[in-house]
Formats: sequence, C-alpha cells, structure tokens
Amino acid sequence: MSGPTLLDFEGFGLAPGGYDPALLYAYSLLAPQTAARICAEFPILDSPAGHTALLVVAADLLQSTSRGDHPELTEPLHALITSVTR
Repeated sequence: MSGPTLLDFEGFGLAPGGYDPALLYAYSLLAPQTAARICAEFPILDSPAGHTALLVVAADLLQSTSRGDHPELTEPLHALITSVTR
C-alpha cells in the first residue's frame, strides 16, 4: 500500500511550448546570473513559441502580483513584456 498522493491542478491544462522554462525564467528575474543561465540552457525562450510562453507567464504572474504575491516581480515582469514585444 502506498502513501498519500498530492495532485496540483492549479495550472492544469495545455500551455504554450516553453511554458515551464518561461516560468522558471520569470521567477529568476531578480537573480540576473540565474536568469541568463536559464536562457542559455533553454534556447526555446528565444523563439516565437518561447516569446509567447514568456508573455503568458508574465500575464499569469502579474495577476498574482496584483493580489500581493511576489510584488517585487512586478517591475521586472513589465520590463520582460517590453523586451519581448519590441
């Protein structure tokens, strides 16, 4: 008999290609060396699909910051959106 299992369906569903690396990147924006390493390790982030994923992640996280979660990411997320949409 196995122990309890925890399922997290908060973000359940389909996401754009590159969503997971984009989420990792967005959460690392306050650590520039880490963010740069993530970009180097996940070249999808510098593609049209990766740009879409970055914008989706930024929108998701800005919604969270508006509720008080990780407010320190608000400005870096806006900068990310600007850099991706240029």
